[in-house]
Amino acid sequence: MQVYTKSNTISLKTFLFFLLTVFIAFLPVSSFLFFLKNDAFTGYFPPKFFMSESLHSGFLPLWNPYINFGIPQYGDMSSGFWSPITWLIASTVGYNAYTFTIEVLFYILIGGLGFYRLLQLWVIDKRVRIIGAIAFMCCGYNVGHLQHFNWLSGAAFLPWCLWSYILLLKKFSLRQLLISVLVFYLLVSSAHPGISISAFYFFLAILLFYFFKNEEKFSLAIRTKYFIKLHLIFIFLLLLVSSGMICGYLDILPHFVRGNKISLEASLSNPTTLQSWISALLPFAAVTHNTFFNTDPSMRNSYFGLVLLLFFLLACFQKKNSTQIFFLITGIAFMLLSAGGIFKTIAYHFVPFIGYVRLNGEFTIYTILCFIIFASIELDKHIRQNRNFNSNIKWIYYTVEITLSACLFFGLYKAISNKQSFLFSGNHIFSATTLPFKIKALIDSITFYDTLWVQGIIQLFFLWGIKYCLKFSNWNLLKNLAVMNMAIACLMNIPFTGVGKMSAAQIQSILNKSPKGIPKPQLQPIKNNDTLNFKEPSPVGDWSMYNKQIGVKNEVPYPIILKNMREYFEGNQFDKNNIFLNQPFVFISPADKNNSLLINSFSPDKISIATNTDISSQLILQQNFYPHWFYKNENEKKEVNRAGINFISAPLLKGTTITIFSFEPKLVKWLMLFSAVIFVILLLLIFRLNPK
Repeated sequence: MQVYTKSNTISLKTFLFFLLTVFIAFLPVSSFLFFLKNDAFTGYFPPKFFMSESLHSGFLPLWNPYINFGIPQYGDMSSGFWSPITWLIASTVGYNAYTFTIEVLFYILIGGLGFYRLLQLWVIDKRVRIIGAIAFMCCGYNVGHLQHFNWLSGAAFLPWCLWSYILLLKKFSLRQLLISVLVFYLLVSSAHPGISISAFYFFLAILLFYFFKNEEKFSLAIRTKYFIKLHLIFIFLLLLVSSGMICGYLDILPHFVRGNKISLEASLSNPTTLQSWISALLPFAAVTHNTFFNTDPSMRNSYFGLVLLLFFLLACFQKKNSTQIFFLITGIAFMLLSAGGIFKTIAYHFVPFIGYVRLNGEFTIYTILCFIIFASIELDKHIRQNRNFNSNIKWIYYTVEITLSACLFFGLYKAISNKQSFLFSGNHIFSATTLPFKIKALIDSITFYDTLWVQGIIQLFFLWGIKYCLKFSNWNLLKNLAVMNMAIACLMNIPFTGVGKMSAAQIQSILNKSPKGIPKPQLQPIKNNDTLNFKEPSPVGDWSMYNKQIGVKNEVPYPIILKNMREYFEGNQFDKNNIFLNQPFVFISPADKNNSLLINSFSPDKISIATNTDISSQLILQQNFYPHWFYKNENEKKEVNRAGINFISAPLLKGTTITIFSFEPKLVKWLMLFSAVIFVILLLLIFRLNPK
């Protein structure tokens, strides 16, 4: 079975087909008619926007002064700060509503292309490779997590990592080693920490599988020596290119609220519950009935296509090769882990670092990846052995057909008899003023029973088409039906889990109100910093992340929470006499009418201030007290003092003083440069070393 195809390249025709599929399947997003809702623009976009604005203003974005009195941007594990792709976009076209959306679609596309390459390792028929790749690209995980940016970027690089790693385990080459190092770096630098943690165990399982799989070809001593040498070199190179990122994360961990293992109760949150797996057959059913699924809507969808579901079920009852057995067992293990409950509880206590993963639904991507490989191999067997419909697939087919028919009639009966259906909400829908509001009204009126009969009808039509293809061995039509099935599933679910009712243009019009570049903040009381009023929650998050003013009245929800910052907000939650809110972001204490203050220059990590005082006093800068902050006046450079719970200060002598506050994480900066140089060198070597 391990015979390679003539060419490992992806043809232009195949690439364009994937590109067109992404555009159509994610049309509400790719057309910019609707924006990515919730966390996309409230949590993931602001740090990228800041990086873009800083770089275009000529500043290195090490410290973000705007989010909750400032955070070290390099320590933000959710922003993709260390990802070369983030830096490429931020330093060129810049981040806006359109480029951010395109980047999301880009990750979905390269995930599909990577899966296409991955399936070539098992000599899969090209049509099956396309079916498997489209299934991964348009799977329920991607549709459900469109708003979770770094979950998508993590999923995108997983197939590439698996492809390169398996090739490396099979046969060493310097070029393949460098490719593996770079794609693994792209994974860990752009993915959510939970995906990186679970990736360690996933690839450890891959390592053990291939170590013991080669026992017939090589002796234990030879295999052990090769694997140890290979991984020592691999880990060494990966650590080199990741040195800046590692330093940045180690720098923030002691000061980070989430830097410790979370509680058991918190670690069981947001699973992909076992009942959510009915979405593998009826993806539309996962958009409603919160009490039944008992988890967030974004965690429920596990769909990977009707065609592959049939062959997944078939493979469970057929003779399986060792590769299929491995991916089936691994997929089930991650499925149980993603379900939370007793399985996650055991892992929490006995598996290192799993207790740091708060959202269990992200384990689901490994299950879907494994199940697609498992089913694709079975479909390839079916095609190569020219089996017909009268083989064992017939009984799987009829079981699925009966199940879908039962769901259809049950849903239709309950919807009509109980009048719990969008069919009875016509007046409410048509009374909406605009198309987005009409769609929103339709979405709100759809019930669980509606999803059963609507999805049941659609799936039955596809099922009958699949039956025709299997009877007459029409594999090209089967491929097209599989692609259409995935695209329709995407289009049906995206309005519920992926997009809001505003367009990308409307979001951009809001973002355009943000001052350009990095201007000097106004010297006004923090409580007077401007905000934007919305009738509903802001679609772009708190305006303090965009207004280019420093300071907030209340804590802004954001993943990076410094311990002293949290202490400040908790201590001043009910303090109406908070003196800091009544002062500008930089001020002289004690206050005196004869004092004067002027900002000479401002950048995110350096500010020069001219002051004149009648007495010795303190210059207070309302930025979070954090290592690497220094002040310089009277030609002396010293570490800053702490003011209050979490702000920084510098002493002022009587008279005129020029004080410069600067954020100087020297080790992080040097290792950032070192990592960038290593990345470029490895990339050049890959192009220099031609594949044999």
